[in-house]
This record gives sequence, C-alpha cells and structure tokens, in this order.
Amino acid sequence: IYSSPKLLNYKVDTDLLHTIRKLEVSNFSKGNDQGVGLYLHTQGHQGYSIATGYDKYALSRLAILRLIMTFVGLGTVLAIGVFALYYVIVVTRPLINLSFQMRRITENNLTQRVNVGKGNVKNNEIVRIASNFNEMLDRLEKAFQLQKNFVHHASHELRTPLATMLAQTESALGKELTAAQSKRVLESLKEDQQEMIDLTNSLLLLSQYENIRYSPDWPDVRIDELLYDTITAAKKDNPDITINFDFINPPENESHLCIQGNETLLRSAFRNLIKNAYKYSDDHHVNILIEAKANTIQLYFDNNGKLMDSADCERIFLPFFRGENAQGQKGFGIGLSIVKRIVELHVGTINYQVVNGDTNRFTLLFFRT
Repeated sequence: IYSSPKLLNYKVDTDLLHTIRKLEVSNFSKGNDQGVGLYLHTQGHQGYSIATGYDKYALSRLAILRLIMTFVGLGTVLAIGVFALYYVIVVTRPLINLSFQMRRITENNLTQRVNVGKGNVKNNEIVRIASNFNEMLDRLEKAFQLQKNFVHHASHELRTPLATMLAQTESALGKELTAAQSKRVLESLKEDQQEMIDLTNSLLLLSQYENIRYSPDWPDVRIDELLYDTITAAKKDNPDITINFDFINPPENESHLCIQGNETLLRSAFRNLIKNAYKYSDDHHVNILIEAKANTIQLYFDNNGKLMDSADCERIFLPFFRGENAQGQKGFGIGLSIVKRIVELHVGTINYQVVNGDTNRFTLLFFRT
C-alpha cells in the first residue's frame, strides 16, 4: 500500500474497502478526519484510492457556532422565563388585588365594594368576577339590613306589651283592689298576653315562609274557589264585614282560573289581604275583582279608607312597617310582608296603588305556565 506522506501510518479498514468497492465512490468520516474513497478497475487491474483530510478552520468555526448556539439557546430560555414570569405577575395582579380587597370585607363593613376596574364585563373575566362579587355584597347587605331591622322591630314590639304588663302588675300589687278591679286588671293582662301570642305567631310564620321554596310538584289550585272559601271564613271571623267578589271579564276557559301553587300559602295571603282591607276601610267594605287570561291571573283587593302617603308606599311590604294610615289600629306590620313572600314564592308580583283618587288597591299578578 502506497501512502503519502510516508509517516501517515494509515491502517486499512476492510469494511471500508468493501463499501468503497460496492459504491465505487464513498464519503466517510473517521474521528475528526473526513475522506473520500474511489474504486479503480482498469484493464484487469483493481485498486483503491483513499484521500483523507482534517479541516482545522472549519471545525474551529463549527465549535464556535456550537458555543454561540448554546448561549443563544440558554439566553432564549432565560428571556422566555423572565417574560413569562412578568406576564404572570401582570395577569394575576388584578386577582391578587381583588383577593386582598375581598379579605378586607367583613360583616362589619358590608357597604365597602371591590374595585371593578376598566374593561368590558362580557370579555374581561376579572371585571365580571368583581362585578358579580359586588352584586352578591348588595344582596348580603340587604339581607343583613332586613335581619337587623327585623330584630330591632321585633324586640321593640315585644318590649311594649311586656312593659305594659309589668306596669299593670306592679300597680295592682301596690293597691288593695276590689274583685271588679282585679278582674279588669286580669282582662287587660290577658289582652296584652294575647297580643304577644299573636306577635310571636306572626314572627314564627314569617320565619317559616322565609325558608319555604317553590316546588314544581305543587298541584293546580283553582283561585276563585279558594277565594270563596277564604271569604266565607273571613265573614265568620268578622260578622260586620261586607265583601263583594266579581269577575272583570268572564274567563274563556275554566283552566285559566288555575295556577300551580300551595293552597295553604295562597289562602293565608288572601286572608291577610282581606283582613288588611277590612281593618283600614271606613265602612268595613272589601271589593275583590279577578281577571283571568290565558297566561295571567290578576286579583284586585280594594277598600275605601285613608290613603297611604307616597313615601310609605315604597316600604309598605317591609316587616313591622306601618304607614300613617295605620295610626290608632292594632297590628304589627307583618301581614303584608307575609303576603309578598307568598306571592313571590308563586313567581308573582304584588303592588299597591290608589285608584279613582279615593280607593286603596292591592294588585296580585300570577303567571300561568
């Protein structure tokens, strides 16, 4: 084997020779050396020509390029990491601020609201969460305020008969009373005790209705028949009451007089409205009108009595509220609150208005499904 230079000391690789003979021209690498092998077959003679070389400058540049690519890759990863961290901080900052604001809100400062920020509620989730949270706080504040007013008024209403009973008892104990005087004191105490019982029952009833929820399993209730039964019961309780019940327009179908509901609750609502109209009328006369359509039923409870001030109309359905026209009348201001709750349970509405300039009217609207 001839080699140049003489000091090359090249060792023949049999496998490489077979590859060169098969391909006739073969490029190969051996360590850092690169080479090409040729198979020569001329005039019956065979031979191989192999040339190898070491590209010092190209390999040096390749090493530098490899180093550059390594630093570029590491730098890119580092830059992406820094950018991702910054992006996460920017994106989560509103959530962190929102969480911090939420933690500062307690039952003692329900009037405080979180900052909604800028953006469209439909497209910005943070704005939507903040807005929904504020709406929830509005409902909670209203519930807490109602509960606070309820406790305040309940304690006030209970304190009055208790104080009266205590004063009467102390007065009776400090005197030598005759049998007739003792009887009058006992009758007065009995009246105060009955008042406390009525108030307690009303409070329990209101609390009970607050916990009742609409049920899709409620049966159909015939409104006109229920009103007839309630009117009959009202006349037994108040013999001097006069009740007129009529239809504005005869219903096209008897089924238009039915709604899905709880008969006991509806009876309680109608009884309270009749009792309210009777109590605050000038002539103990109550006029009830019903208008039944395919999709709605409207009930009107009218009486001719002292009209309510416009300022009182907005608060008439609040527990324990009593308007100026209720002065001098016994009561606790709970009946209309119970009626409103029952009507709302049946997905209906109730409102008060003055008609014809001299008539108090409560309008109930029920929707038929």
